[in-house]
Order: sequence, then structure tokens, then C-alpha cells
Amino acid sequence: IDAREQLTDIGRRLARIPVDPRQGRILLAGLDEDCLDEAAILAAALAVPDPRDRPVERRDAADEAHRRFRHESSDFLSLLRIWDAFEDQRRAGTSGALRRWCEQHFLSWVRMREWRDLHRQLLGLVPEAGRVRRRDGGRGGGERTNLERAPADAIHRAVLGGLLSNVGVRDEETGVYRGVRGGEFVLHPSSTLHRASPEWVMAAEVVETTRRYARTVAAIRPQWLETVAAHLLRKRHAEPRWDRASGRVVCTERLTLFGRELGRGR
Repeated sequence: IDAREQLTDIGRRLARIPVDPRQGRILLAGLDEDCLDEAAILAAALAVPDPRDRPVERRDAADEAHRRFRHESSDFLSLLRIWDAFEDQRRAGTSGALRRWCEQHFLSWVRMREWRDLHRQLLGLVPEAGRVRRRDGGRGGGERTNLERAPADAIHRAVLGGLLSNVGVRDEETGVYRGVRGGEFVLHPSSTLHRASPEWVMAAEVVETTRRYARTVAAIRPQWLETVAAHLLRKRHAEPRWDRASGRVVCTERLTLFGRELGRGR
């Protein structure tokens, strides 16, 4: 909604999709970024329990099995790797063989099926989906072929559209991430980015246990926020001054999102 609490164009499009607004926003961004299928896969993943099993008595074996799916720069891309591997196995074998494959790789058969069913349902709810050729080779609910996935940046920008309130920037002194509205968090040890600690991140969720942890994380570029969150950014201008070299008056711009400063000095 806008400042007058009227529906924006995005709001009107969201109103036609009967799902959680975060999921709907990711789907719409997926359309705009030409990665609808990937957006639907990840929007569905955010709504179902993590399919990765990690039984206490076999944690090391589970961690080793899950390592093949890890993407070094993004937990979201790790989820896509799980999805693609599951789909490859589903097409290649029988239901019994797929169950055994899930057991060998410590993936819940039930949760994988739930994830897949929700993905199909989400695609069916997007009015424009039938006219968009999916990156996986199908239309609407069609079957996947071995076409290339969308670029990682496009996928992350689409997901960012639904996760703007879970953005954080790392404090260089403490290493803690300063989130929007004054919140703070650290990256969960299970994240592939736990040691890398990029400057800017988005997270699928922030949970509080012994600390406030961000789970399912990817690095983002702060410049993306100026496009994806343009309607939520607040701009303040100060220090007007004459710039002799350019022959004009300039000022300093300060950008904030939900109260969190994105950058200064421009």
C-alpha cells in the first residue's frame, strides 16, 4: 500500500494471488526477473519444513550426505540443488527407488513430496504463469528438462522481494548483523555463509534460541534494495553546498529501509 493506504500496482497483483504476501511477492518478482520456476520452488521451500533429516545418532553421516548439495555462496541455491537432484531421481526411477535415494541422502520423502506439491500449487495461482516459459522447460505445471537455471543474481533479487524485513548489514567491529527496525542477529552455524560473513545478507527467517540466528541466508548487494525496495526507502538530504568543479549545488543523501541506514555519503 502507499502512504494513503491505497493499493499499489504490486498490491493489486498480490491481491489476486491467495497466498502469504511474502510468497506472493517472491512469485511476482520471479515473473519480473524471468525466474518464475526458481521463485516458486524457493517460495514453497519457505513454507514447508526443511526436508533435510539429521538424526542425533547419525549426524556425521547426515552432514556428509548433505554436503553434496551445499552451494558455497547461498543457502537458497543449496535448496535448488536439493530440488534438482530429487527431480532427476524422480524422473529416472521408480517410487521405491526414489524413497531409497531420499533415505541414503537423509532427505524426508514426505517433506520433499509436500514441497513439490506446494510448488505446483503456487505456479497454478499465478495468472501469468501459463504464458511464461519456465526455465525448467515446461509451461505452468509442465515437466522439467535439463535447461539451465536462471542467473543467481536474478533468483536472489526475486527472493529478496519477499524478505526485505530480514535484511542485515555486518557490523565491522562486532561481526553481528544489524537488521531493520533495530534488530540484530548472527548467522546460524548451519549456514554455508557462517564463516564467510558477507557484508550484506538476507535471511529466510530470524529465530531466537540462545541467540538471534538468521537461517537460510544469501549474500546480497545493497544496490538491489534501491530497485526491489524503492517504495519502502526513505531518502534524506543534507549539507547542501556549491561544487565548483561541476558548477552546481550538491548535497549528501542518506538512504534508510525500515529505519536501517543503507549507505551515506553519496
